[in-house]
Amino acid sequence: FSLFSYNNGTVMSSCRELDSNRSALSAASAFAIATAGANEGTPTKEKYRRMSIASTGFPTDQRNGDKEFVIRRAATNRVLNVLRHWVSKHCPDFENNNELKCKVITFLEEVIHDPELLTQERKAAANIIRTLSQEEPGDNQISLEEVIRLAEGGKAEPFENLSALEIAEQLTLLDHLVFKVIPYEEFFGQGWMKNDKNEKTPYIMKTTKHFNDTSNLIATEILLCEDVVTRVAVIEKWVAVADICRCLHNYNAVLEITSSLNRSSVFRLKKTWLKVSKQTKAVIDKLQKLVSSEGRFKNLREALKNCDPPCVPYLGMYLTDLAFIEEGTPNYTEDSLVNFSKMRMISHIIREIRQFQQTAYKIDHQPKATEYLLDKSTVLDEESMYEASLRIEPKVSN
Repeated sequence: FSLFSYNNGTVMSSCRELDSNRSALSAASAFAIATAGANEGTPTKEKYRRMSIASTGFPTDQRNGDKEFVIRRAATNRVLNVLRHWVSKHCPDFENNNELKCKVITFLEEVIHDPELLTQERKAAANIIRTLSQEEPGDNQISLEEVIRLAEGGKAEPFENLSALEIAEQLTLLDHLVFKVIPYEEFFGQGWMKNDKNEKTPYIMKTTKHFNDTSNLIATEILLCEDVVTRVAVIEKWVAVADICRCLHNYNAVLEITSSLNRSSVFRLKKTWLKVSKQTKAVIDKLQKLVSSEGRFKNLREALKNCDPPCVPYLGMYLTDLAFIEEGTPNYTEDSLVNFSKMRMISHIIREIRQFQQTAYKIDHQPKATEYLLDKSTVLDEESMYEASLRIEPKVSN
């Protein structure tokens, strides 16, 4: 919001009538006020100089009053703009801290009752209070807790009964719901690498667990197939799911699926891979190049740069970047000043993560597919997977 608007050089002030003391403001003083409000900062020396020249001949008390009025209006405008930005761009701060929320609302209510407040300032403060008081989230997307609750107790649909499109859409929905709730505070201080990481960064750890659970599910589905024909069909279907996820900009799922295919227990099945079609192998190569860590995830970064949200990036890439910055750059300069260059680099990464978190997918929840994806009852651990792989294709002695 702007406190003032101007058109063709004419200053348009608030519609609230100013009292008699302010009615004698010079045109230069009014211009200084308008410019201070528009620039969201305190008046410059040049503005004061123009105001002083134009107000020559007016009593000293009035000129000093004009300066104070300019400063008050500029300060009020700046405070309201900072609060508006904070509330709109960092709403989790207030969702997770009711005390902070109440204090800001109380402060704004006191501001509104200031008799000298301009109409647009009062309206801006009221809009911030209205935003803070809204209890409903900004989008109507189903929550992760609700998806898990609906999946509990239900009988999971078998893999063969679900289409690749259904699985890809619901996997994308789940990945986004897990990713979007990570609070930005967890990205500071490399908490995910500490011994107490589950306490310091619980949401990042949940994201990591979800990634591993999905990868284990895919590998288990392949290894539980009794005959080679069924096993090949399962591999080709999961590759189709990964390619659809790529089209949905769910790069996290692409990596979940390709990493499961590269597990030693699956990768070693030479007889099975000989039966996989050339087209499927070509798609696998394309997907693996996309999410490869080569060149610090060069291809994935390019894809993220060119895609429009909604999108689910691979979180591990950002965590690697943050760890690299934290380890390689000091918090303070040689002059014992805060290293703002480092803070800007961290801020840039978190801002990109937040951009992807805040744009929801318009995918309808399909309980049958999510029940399958969340069902861990048949998922094998790493050791059991390798034993199953050896039963399918025993080692050949030299």
